[in-house]
Amino acid sequence: MRIVKNLIEKAGLKIKRERIEELKDFDPDAYLKLNADVREAGVDPVQHYIEYGRAEERAYRFPAFEYTENKVFDPARQTVLLVTHECSLTGAPVLVYNMAELLSRSMNVVVLSLGGGILEASFKELDISYVPAHYARFSEVHAEHVVECLVREFNPAFAIVNSVESRLVVKPLRQIGTPSVSLIHEFASCYPDPPTVFKAMTTVPQQVVFSSEITFKDAARYVDDYKPEKIHILPQGRSRIPGKRVKDEAAQREQQRLRSILRPGGEDSRKYVVLGAGVVSYRKGIDLFLQCARRISSKVGEGQCRFVWIGQGYEPRKDGAYSVYLEDQIMRAGLTEAVEIIDETTEIETAYELSDLFLLSSRLDPLPNVAIDAMFFNKPLICFDKTTGIVPFLEGAGLKDTCVAGYLDVEDLADKASRLLLSSELRSQVVAKLAAHVAGSFDMARYVEEVVALVKSA
Repeated sequence: MRIVKNLIEKAGLKIKRERIEELKDFDPDAYLKLNADVREAGVDPVQHYIEYGRAEERAYRFPAFEYTENKVFDPARQTVLLVTHECSLTGAPVLVYNMAELLSRSMNVVVLSLGGGILEASFKELDISYVPAHYARFSEVHAEHVVECLVREFNPAFAIVNSVESRLVVKPLRQIGTPSVSLIHEFASCYPDPPTVFKAMTTVPQQVVFSSEITFKDAARYVDDYKPEKIHILPQGRSRIPGKRVKDEAAQREQQRLRSILRPGGEDSRKYVVLGAGVVSYRKGIDLFLQCARRISSKVGEGQCRFVWIGQGYEPRKDGAYSVYLEDQIMRAGLTEAVEIIDETTEIETAYELSDLFLLSSRLDPLPNVAIDAMFFNKPLICFDKTTGIVPFLEGAGLKDTCVAGYLDVEDLADKASRLLLSSELRSQVVAKLAAHVAGSFDMARYVEEVVALVKSA
């Protein structure tokens, strides 16, 4: 009787195995990697999928490894891997875009993107290979798989991993033997579990680059087993905004739209324009920007200022955590006619040109590209002390007393802004000091060269 039962079970299993052959893309190894409980149980992956996994709709293979081909790939050149956590038109992804553009002149470049965004089209226009692996951003297993595929396909000489949001790739790169350098821009204190988030990025790569002293000191509060000799402070260079730089019809329309928002009375309008920019988030301090706007208006004169914030994420009807309160603040502060919050734009240079002052209201902001850009456009910049890597630069330029307010001291920031707006002579003095320091301090070509040199020397 037992023999008959065994034969029946074997026959049944054979039938089930024949059925699974219909799933020709079933990967037993992938099934075990993607399902830790099955792997730890030590059971047969095929049998488990037939009996349980199929009904539970478990993943049994990795997404296809896809990439755009580099039309100018040169086997005589070294290949570098650049990793970006997403493709939004924000600081970290824009930095990767600029690095890719520069490095593609002398190396084969592969960009691994762990998230989508508006910059994907721009990356694909470069002479690089672009790998969209958005599924790997929050999964260690998928990140390991993607790194293995990348190294097998491209064999990069080294990797540059940008942002702690890309941290899941650093261990697989180390395990597979690809040297890497991590670029860290974020404040550790902005994360709910700083030791976990920052440990890998500060200890695993062969070299670690912080964009400012303030961000390094913040990370060192939570991660104490790093090697000091591989920690470096390098302010990134000025990034070029991706997108069409020719004045085509679409660009002209966008430029005209910005003009109508910043200076609705025309470019000769006497109103002062105060600009802010960045993703709409608590960290960026748009609420502080609005508080300053109210105080500046009272000091400069009601109706004499226009305040414009440019950045994605202002959605009062969807975002009940922050945007809805900003909208209410604008209304209750009587700023409806004076303030505009608009979405990100590829023509932000027009906004810089039309503004009189850039107000960096962030609570924490390592070294924002928008602040660097504003200074390159000869716009005075003011910010809070102890909040950003821009402070040491302003101090070095002899502008701390004029341009740096006390920590989150809105009244002080509004006073400094008002003095700058009301005195063209003071603005000219500030602009002259910025011009003498900014180009030499934020050189992108030099930054990229220094980062590459570091990882090559590891």
